[in-house]
Amino acid sequence: MRKLISFVTIPAALALATLSCGDDGAGVDGPQLPEGPQIAFVSDRDGNDEIYVMGTDGSNAVNLTNDPARDRQPDWSPDGSKIAFRSNRIGAALYHIYVMGADGSDPVNLTSDRARDSGPAWSPDGTKIAFSCGDDICVMDADGSNPVQLTDHPLYDLTPSWSPDGTKIAFGSDRAGQFNVYVMGADGSNLVNVTNHPDLAADPAWSPVGTKIAFVTLRDDNYEIYVMDADGSNPVNLTNDPADDADPAWSPDGTKIAFTSDRAGNNDIYVMDADGSNPVNLTNDPADDELPTWSPDGQ
Repeated sequence: MRKLISFVTIPAALALATLSCGDDGAGVDGPQLPEGPQIAFVSDRDGNDEIYVMGTDGSNAVNLTNDPARDRQPDWSPDGSKIAFRSNRIGAALYHIYVMGADGSDPVNLTSDRARDSGPAWSPDGTKIAFSCGDDICVMDADGSNPVQLTDHPLYDLTPSWSPDGTKIAFGSDRAGQFNVYVMGADGSNLVNVTNHPDLAADPAWSPVGTKIAFVTLRDDNYEIYVMDADGSNPVNLTNDPADDADPAWSPDGTKIAFTSDRAGNNDIYVMDADGSNPVNLTNDPADDELPTWSPDGQ
């Protein structure tokens, strides 16, 4: 398989260096964005990884970044005005966190002093961004100032996700010898392994009401999306498909989950009901599409 799971490809890339449809929709005043609710995602349909947005039905995909570098891991600000992302625009092995307008305008490098930053995640109040700073979890103000390292471990801590009330951060870590999902206070305190399972589990995504966490696991011989209670109890397989499924992202109202799957032969963006029913392929493009994230209020 060429590439699929973001939390798997990140460690590999760190260890080594450290994962359009013709008209891109641009006009004289900038890109003509889809109207209404949107999903941002990553696609290589223009020859390299770019961040796109589309309608939540898969329509009107527009390239926002349009840069020769690899732009990945988009995350919307809570007010919907900005998108944080990871890019190697400064150098092939130098991954930094950027923020741009939701239309792709005015990209700004927030972490230019670091060599390997990834996985940006806005705090619910929009004042901070958590991210993977090398092998650990850090948090900084939304303008890139005052970075603070929350974890300190020789192995990988990746893909942070804030609880909706802003008091906790979930993330994937292999500190127990295999990737599991951990939850800690937003200040790095009270670390708990909530999956605590011998098979790989990572890439957590907190539900909008904070009662559940979706995550990716290998416990069924292929990558599947599970959901569990926020304390790690009652895990349920939502995808249960022989293909690989990853990158879960909740809709703002909690009724749906967007995700990446290669069940059609390459990576596409799908959406399903929050109980795993009614999966629908949104992108259905010969390129690889992955890492979806919803506009924060559905609009």
